[in-house]
Amino acid sequence: MFGAFSWPAIASLGSGLLSLAFLAYVWPYRDEDGATLFMAMIVAIALWAFSYGVALLVFDPALRVLFEIPVWLGTCFTSLLFLAFALEYTGRKDVVRSTPMAGLVALTLGFVGLIATNPRHQLVWSNYRIDPTFGAATVAYTNEAWLFLILLTLMIFTAGAVLVLLETFVSYGPLYRSQTLALALSPLPVIPGILLWIFDAGPVPNLNLAPLLFPAHLGLDMYAFFRRNMFELTPAARRTGDQTAIDDLGIGIIIVDDDQRVINVNEAATEIVDTAKPAFLGNSLDDIALDIDLDSDDQRIRHGDTRRRDYAVTVSAIEDSADSTVGHTITLQDITLERQREQRLAVLNRILRHNLRNDLNVASGYLEVVAEGVDDEGYADMLETAKRNTDNVLELGEKARMVERTLEPDELGTESIPVATFVDHVAEPLVDDHGGHVDTEIPDDLAIETNRQLLESVLDNLIENGLKHGGGNVTVGATTTGSTVRIKVSDSGDGIPEHELGVIEEGTETDLEHGSGIGLWLVEWGTTALGGRVTYETGAAGTTATVKLPDVVDSE
Repeated sequence: MFGAFSWPAIASLGSGLLSLAFLAYVWPYRDEDGATLFMAMIVAIALWAFSYGVALLVFDPALRVLFEIPVWLGTCFTSLLFLAFALEYTGRKDVVRSTPMAGLVALTLGFVGLIATNPRHQLVWSNYRIDPTFGAATVAYTNEAWLFLILLTLMIFTAGAVLVLLETFVSYGPLYRSQTLALALSPLPVIPGILLWIFDAGPVPNLNLAPLLFPAHLGLDMYAFFRRNMFELTPAARRTGDQTAIDDLGIGIIIVDDDQRVINVNEAATEIVDTAKPAFLGNSLDDIALDIDLDSDDQRIRHGDTRRRDYAVTVSAIEDSADSTVGHTITLQDITLERQREQRLAVLNRILRHNLRNDLNVASGYLEVVAEGVDDEGYADMLETAKRNTDNVLELGEKARMVERTLEPDELGTESIPVATFVDHVAEPLVDDHGGHVDTEIPDDLAIETNRQLLESVLDNLIENGLKHGGGNVTVGATTTGSTVRIKVSDSGDGIPEHELGVIEEGTETDLEHGSGIGLWLVEWGTTALGGRVTYETGAAGTTATVKLPDVVDSE
């Protein structure tokens, strides 16, 4: 019944032992992406190798044929589990848990059932007989159509796994290339042994060399595991991270090919169009009721039946390695609330800039006239205070207009500005209005390339603040380090109150924490728009504001 140990049996059993030894090393990583399926595949390989090794010792045909069941169980599930592992390892866990994959499992079980019942119907093989090779109980039989169909299906499973791994090798960069390439190549040493056996080719056609070649297969797996840390750096994290980042953006993303057919979308885009992803894919861009011009880089559209929304649309061309356009990426950002805020601010600006300003100008004029005709000193002081407060509100309105004008993106052109003469130009009308004195410590030849309106707004507010609240004497200096300029505006007053600076540093105002004006905000916004930064040093000796502007020094 049982023969002596032959070298093919020993080699096959050795492959099984090597598989189990490798499994012990992989076990601690069982919770990583793809690790459970990888271990299941190794178990299937071990089952295949052990079953075939023991079968080579059995010379009783009735008992020998029973060993074909575990051999083919391992054979079939090695390929299927390799495919499932490749999918999950590369971040396609949803496919592994899908209905089609369940269908493949059922198909594989059907193959095993067909093989187990073959003695009754002989659809897989016929004429089963013992035909020893090298003292091992190898068998010979006539291959029937179902055997070729089963092996073809298993080859398709394997090819699918290889393609999935190679796609990751190509797409995900050098971090994952070594391990994915090793895993993709791992079936190659075994496939020739299967082909020689199934087609009765080679010097020993009855001997299935596949189990004997498993050490080469496992060697590539071990390289990926031990040398390339395959379960510490999994492409599943990269793929899932990419998709999660796209879905979490809150921006609709549509990708179309060069025929304007939708080939991919994220969840936000399906919600915008109110169409499920499967129904979305493959449709023409014209069929999804979005009026998008692929030749326009920046556009706005309005979409929706019952609740209309406004979207900012950005179109980017997708180019291949030959710089040919093969498609477009379209992003849809909901700007409905932004446009509503713009409309409301426009109305409020109109009211403040026209209606309220005109009324306050009239009130200021009347207050001035009335004050001149009042003899009572107490009433005259009250009228003067009322006029001063009215003028302060008008000045605040003018600064608000300056915010809108200077921070408009279309107005951010640059020019060469001689700093010393520019500071004199800004300071002169301020000294006339508020008194005091402005000293400059700026090299005569210093020029910077920046936006004139923004720089004027920043310096105007800093110098004015120093003249009004800083004791009346202001010093403006400028130094350079490479292409960076630092403009310092210093005064000798009591210093800016801590709560005023705190509001600017926090970046927000609240009912309990707020400034008394808009000047420091203009300085902050203007400096930021210029690509710079403003800092303050304040104390009993006064305040020094330092405006740092990088990459602006004009070398000419």
